[in-house]
Amino acid sequence: MSQKRNKTGVDFEKSICEEKNWLQDSSSPKLFWSGEGRYNFQKIQSVGLDPKKFYPILEKSNFEKYDAIDENLNKVEIKKYTIKQAKKWNLYSEPIFKIANRSQLKTVSRVFGPNYVENYNKFLDGVKDNIGEDILRRIVRTSIGIQFIDGFVKKEDIEFKWEVKKSWKGFNRLTIMFRVK
Repeated sequence: MSQKRNKTGVDFEKSICEEKNWLQDSSSPKLFWSGEGRYNFQKIQSVGLDPKKFYPILEKSNFEKYDAIDENLNKVEIKKYTIKQAKKWNLYSEPIFKIANRSQLKTVSRVFGPNYVENYNKFLDGVKDNIGEDILRRIVRTSIGIQFIDGFVKKEDIEFKWEVKKSWKGFNRLTIMFRVK
């Protein structure tokens, strides 16, 4: 079941592409992490919970984030905000792994030990501090800017940052935020 917010966003992207005669083609970041194992938590455990040994494998990972391709083959992100609304910090992307449901708790508690929420959050902070800026740079360089409801803003006129947000059951989540300068 799709979220209403997601559905209206996709419909908005489609309408912008039709209006501007752009190709509606999108890509979202998908990071493949170092370490041994099939799942991220197995990989984290295999590097001994050391965030400096946990990093995206560049050859396998996709850092691209865009919603459309314009007439000059430039990649463009589309956001359903006005430029005025985008002067405040808004969500851009959540490319980093997250804990969002009860089924993950058993694995997380096994990997991160008795203080698993605190230990996980500390690990996540370490990942952000160690390689966060590189990941951020790779993701935001993908597009030439953002098309808003009322106009286009070049990437050079947009600020990006990581933000740690409290999430489900106290587990932190890393998100990329943006705002128009």
